[in-house]
Amino acid sequence: MTIKWPEAWREILAWTVTGVTILVLSLVATFPYGLLQARVVAELTRATGMEIRVVDWTVELPLGLEWRNVTLTQPNWTPIQLGMLEAKLGVMKALGGTLGLDIVAKLNETSSPTGLAKGTVTTPFLSLAGPVTIKGQVQQVDLSKLLRRYVTHGTLSGDFSHRVDSAQTTVTTMKGEGMWTAEATDLVIDQIPLGNGRTLSLTFSKVSAGLACRDLRCDVTQMKGEGIDGSFTGEGHITIQQPIQQSQLNLTVTVVPGPGFASKAGALGLPSLPPGTPMTVKIVGTLAQAKIAL
Repeated sequence: MTIKWPEAWREILAWTVTGVTILVLSLVATFPYGLLQARVVAELTRATGMEIRVVDWTVELPLGLEWRNVTLTQPNWTPIQLGMLEAKLGVMKALGGTLGLDIVAKLNETSSPTGLAKGTVTTPFLSLAGPVTIKGQVQQVDLSKLLRRYVTHGTLSGDFSHRVDSAQTTVTTMKGEGMWTAEATDLVIDQIPLGNGRTLSLTFSKVSAGLACRDLRCDVTQMKGEGIDGSFTGEGHITIQQPIQQSQLNLTVTVVPGPGFASKAGALGLPSLPPGTPMTVKIVGTLAQAKIAL
């Protein structure tokens, strides 16, 4: 059966398609990409306290920005270098007055599905005045490139989902909640401060952690690890502060030393406990300068 459209309807449909096409093309051509970039930079700076430097950026269609050779710097922290950071705006959501921003960050400019972080930012207002929701994941990121001061080897994967009641609030008055989970494999942690100039290095085959956050407090829902140096479990909470590295730690960790730890303990003057003997330590202070109390 063949449907025959009346001539008038054909003309109306043609003009409708043409009008929508022109509207979309006009939006793409006149969209303020510079303002979008400035707003993304401002929000990232506000959330992390880091200075963001972009060597080169280009416009991607439809409604997207791609930054190359991005450096994130913060006093007393090793700079983080990203090969590419891409932000794309959802066209249909923008036409409806809401914001949907897809962000992808890569350590290297490759097509590999590893070594990247991706997420989606959504809010019912283009001005970011209302609640903001972020969801995303991290895929096989090389931790030695992010935390060179403390980590010499390890890969990180994880998922996160967080809602902030208002993007206009500051970090000291932030309201919202979220869940964060992460897992690191083949992890080597160096320069763990023990006091009196002593530092410790630990090796774990697997470490997993989870946080449940509400407002400025994040409670540890899981913390465990295992490897040649032993195993550990932990509990406690983190209080978020600005800048993020000044966030306060209050953690209690139970360590069960392994054969690798026993050989290191003697050289560092630590208590020589037989493998399998549990030991509880407190980790307090800031993310930038955490202290361990035996």
